[in-house]
Amino acid sequence: MPTLISIRSLRKWSDVEIHIITLGFSDQQHDAYLKLSEPLDVIIHRMDRHWTDAFNRPEFNATHVPPSALARFYIPEFICSEDIDRSDVLYVDGDTWFYDNPRELLDWPAPDEGVLAAEDQSFFYRDDIGETGKRVREYFAKIGVEKEDGYFNSGVLKFRAGKWRDIAAGCLDFLERNLAICDYHDQSALNAVVGRSRVRLSPRWNFQTPYWAWGAQELAKPGILHFVGGGKPWMGKLDPWRTIQDEYGKARAEFRSTHFPLRLWSADEQRANMRQERIIHIKNRTIFFFRMLDRRNKFANLLRESAELGSAA
Repeated sequence: MPTLISIRSLRKWSDVEIHIITLGFSDQQHDAYLKLSEPLDVIIHRMDRHWTDAFNRPEFNATHVPPSALARFYIPEFICSEDIDRSDVLYVDGDTWFYDNPRELLDWPAPDEGVLAAEDQSFFYRDDIGETGKRVREYFAKIGVEKEDGYFNSGVLKFRAGKWRDIAAGCLDFLERNLAICDYHDQSALNAVVGRSRVRLSPRWNFQTPYWAWGAQELAKPGILHFVGGGKPWMGKLDPWRTIQDEYGKARAEFRSTHFPLRLWSADEQRANMRQERIIHIKNRTIFFFRMLDRRNKFANLLRESAELGSAA
């Protein structure tokens, strides 16, 4: 359902060809999804759950990221062919919202090798003093990510369709051999395999939830909002997505279906999350002020670096 809402936000700007890969739908769900998605003019590919069940093993790290995230590695089985192998593919996670006209991103060519991708929020935590920074550094070391390589988020990727075959095969092989150390599964494998062949995308095209707390929206208008973490805008109200809350609510109502129930916060959960947001806001402007300032500066540097790459492209 969030995928349909994300596509609805994209359709405001573009009539680009869109493919959806569904995973593990029953016949009834598939028929319902076809009907719901009809106004969006999309191409739907049905994928059986057995594709990703092979990785549903005890060593698969239990996080908010499910095994279904690995489905992106099977894209070549569904939408890549000799006819489109040289075409550019923009992959976008479903928990997103197109906040600005994506023409710049759509026109930006995919790299000849590797992927075009923006930094993950973890990139900003690597140098932190304390447990968070230590944990992030240990994780990067486990998967062989060097500091100069950065660490990118897998929610927005652009690549050549034909090149994705080799990348996906390499990632699946890496996962098979190193599943236990891949804390973030598909993202871990991608960073380990793609490494320095990644081209850095502006963070405004993968504008993740924590960036609002740092005031990064004052440095650049977000292009694609990415609702990372456990809290999502379909669950309830939170400060980071206040500017789209009403529009998102209308879209949610438009695609409401008993076949695809969305998790909603209870009144107590809503209050708890709002309270947590206020605490974060206060801390970022008091005891964590200089840390927040450092993250804003890193964000600004990424904007400059990616702008230079955009000019070269």
